[in-house]
Amino acid sequence: MAYVTPSDPLLTFAAYGGLAVLFATVALLAAIAAIRYLVDRRLAAERRLNKLWLPVFFGVIEGLPVTPPRISARDREAVLMAWIQSTESIRGEARSRLRRFALDLGFDRTARELLTKSNMRARLLAIAAMGRLGMSSSWDDLAVLGHDETPTISLLAMRSLLQIDAVRGVPLLFRMLHWHAEWPASKVAAMLGDVPHDLLGAELADAIRTARPDVLARLLKVADLQQAGDLWPVLEPLLDGSRQEEVIIGALKASDDPRSIDAIRRLVIDSRWTVRAQAAAALGRLGLPEDRLRLQAMLADPDWWVRYRAAQALVRLPSSRRADLEALCVRLGDHPSRDMLRQALAEAA
Repeated sequence: MAYVTPSDPLLTFAAYGGLAVLFATVALLAAIAAIRYLVDRRLAAERRLNKLWLPVFFGVIEGLPVTPPRISARDREAVLMAWIQSTESIRGEARSRLRRFALDLGFDRTARELLTKSNMRARLLAIAAMGRLGMSSSWDDLAVLGHDETPTISLLAMRSLLQIDAVRGVPLLFRMLHWHAEWPASKVAAMLGDVPHDLLGAELADAIRTARPDVLARLLKVADLQQAGDLWPVLEPLLDGSRQEEVIIGALKASDDPRSIDAIRRLVIDSRWTVRAQAAAALGRLGLPEDRLRLQAMLADPDWWVRYRAAQALVRLPSSRRADLEALCVRLGDHPSRDMLRQALAEAA
């Protein structure tokens, strides 16, 4: 055909390109449908197994005689997940009964098998189960996983170690903080919730006493979030004005001891506004009637946040009465500190 133009190869390329995009789109939609089918199938299986097994677990919790259904190899992972969920809010002898029941079902072997898989979900399930089952034989494996670069794995491994043996686990956790800067203090404090206070207090005090400067501030956040007994002996030297800003702030937040009042009073005139603001908040918790004048003076601080914390502290001061503070607002006249105090009173109301 002599009349075919040179543009025909471009048209052919466009046609084949369009077909390729069409086939790729169809393949992608098919893959999405297959994934959705598999997910729905898994969820349906989990619902079926939960309906079958949760009454069994509740019977074990209540100490009733139960006959466990047969578990197929395919269902063991889902049943183990249901068992872990059943242990979440259970303590004492009820949890011990669930643990013995799970060991009778061979869940310890299931956990070891799941830990060898490359699937992240299976490995996390195994780690959680090892802690719930108190598998001391898995201590070394979990300790290695505590160094894992994935925070989800390392945190869960550390939680399981604490559940297996808190005496060994607590000091290990505080040492791990030197390697895991990404661990949130709130997560660490939550993991320590079931640790006896006397053990936690002694280990936390020792960790604060010996911590590197970059770890010390994070330990103080844990101390603030988790009540851990008398930490005043290790907090007292940290309330020195020559310390790093974040260390002083952390020590102020963690201080709930009346013996800290003199140090707090010295810090309300610190040159750093962040320290002054936190010292004002601490006075609101621990201050005495004579600290009211200090807080009133802080209402005129050049920094907004210091004025705000001072106003809040005045309202929260144990010896404060609302009528007295409202009268103070009248005496302050048009001074900006009046508006700050009024705001704090409105928030408290």
